[in-house]
Amino acid sequence: MKLLVCGGSDIFFRRVLPGLPGLGVTAATVATKSGRRAPADASGDASANMSGDAPLPVTYVGDALEALKRSDADAVYITTENSRHAALALAALGSGRHVIVDKPAFPDAATALRAVELAAQKNLVLAEATVWADHPRLAALRRAFANAGSEPTRIAAVFSFPPLPPGNFRHRPELGGGALYDLGPYAVSPGRVLFGQAPEAVTCRVLARGPAVETAFACLLTYPGGKSVAGTFGFDTGYANRLEVLGPGLAASMDRAFTPPPDAALALSLNAPSGARSEKIPPADAFAAFFARAFAATRTGEGRDALARALAEDALVLEGLRKSASGGQEGMIPSWTSPMGAKP
Repeated sequence: MKLLVCGGSDIFFRRVLPGLPGLGVTAATVATKSGRRAPADASGDASANMSGDAPLPVTYVGDALEALKRSDADAVYITTENSRHAALALAALGSGRHVIVDKPAFPDAATALRAVELAAQKNLVLAEATVWADHPRLAALRRAFANAGSEPTRIAAVFSFPPLPPGNFRHRPELGGGALYDLGPYAVSPGRVLFGQAPEAVTCRVLARGPAVETAFACLLTYPGGKSVAGTFGFDTGYANRLEVLGPGLAASMDRAFTPPPDAALALSLNAPSGARSEKIPPADAFAAFFARAFAATRTGEGRDALARALAEDALVLEGLRKSASGGQEGMIPSWTSPMGAKP
């Protein structure tokens, strides 16, 4: 597979590029206006890439839209500032290529659903790279609840970190900045991942603002059957990044939930009536697992609808959060039917 990368983000160079040779990518073109090149420790050097495979040939070009016209890539990964995601994704889908987009994939639900429709018409993969749930700790969490004869019913989430530098694009609304856009995908995805359903209603309140954008928010999402997700997210505090998952007879806790490091064993803390214990999950790369899943869908079509559905459902719920935050009202989440005909 040949990959066109639109943008030169730190996430791409640090977490995605080193693993590409082991995922069947034979060549990559990186289109970045900044002219940024891979640092030495993520350049595809055989001694540095995670797979140990041969170095990956990487070509650098300037303009992403021009690269789309000229590239022979099979798939496109969009990792620019948030405001450019939609135009590039729609152009890439229009050119007949599979598309993976960094979160948040689209600025609003209408654009997201339009892209999902286009991908369905062309039998293409469209995926949002919200990768935390591809870490094997999530599978261990599900097993723990199944073994306890229980299921998750309450989730408490926090992802907050110190203030970003003033020049960071997340401080600029015209570039898709703000805590709701940047961290909103982490607020809306736990319920989809662990409950397997969309919320009935959402409430969101902005907690802090900078000169141009909100820098922190709190939210409550309620689901059928008395299930809920409560969360606090922002970039104006000390660092915290965890999930508490509760159900009848079992409580689980995960630190570094949303950004699991690929080179560290991680704990899954479990508390049941029989006592507390901690399960150690061996080091694993959530980015590599997500991209492997998305690339497999480009080859076989299996899992394509699940990727598109996750993107669409998260976009709808995130729009509900933004509307609630701006209007102070509880938001109802509209139902959605996949254009690919699959059941939720």
